[in-house]
Amino acid sequence: MTLTRDIVRDLLPLYAAGEASADTRAAVEAWLRTDPELASLAEALRAGEAAPAVQQLPPEGARASLTRTKRLLRRRTWFLALALFFTGLPLSFAAGTEGLIFFLLRDAPGVAAISLVVAANFWIAFAVTTRRLKVVGL
Repeated sequence: MTLTRDIVRDLLPLYAAGEASADTRAAVEAWLRTDPELASLAEALRAGEAAPAVQQLPPEGARASLTRTKRLLRRRTWFLALALFFTGLPLSFAAGTEGLIFFLLRDAPGVAAISLVVAANFWIAFAVTTRRLKVVGL
């Protein structure tokens, strides 16, 4: 395995904290002699300063992000439940006028078709919400 800049950057917190093995420490130090930008970042980490690329959200921003994520998770759960319900509805059965059992798909194709259209809409809403959650990072 070849050592790359990204690998060294990932190892910097361990190196700065003194928790890296001797071999890792030697490899990182050899790399830092050739890369002054990472060397200054390592020095900043050793001094206890935060890395310049890392920014923390203010508390109100973090709270808003958490609230939005919870809302998206709740919606996704409802969309999945409703999509499953309306997908399975045409395969279900009901009691007829004289106590006979009939299947919606066979005996009420209009209701079955409407159910499948509604199910398709909920599946689309579920997929869109899932994609939004992936943007958020879940």
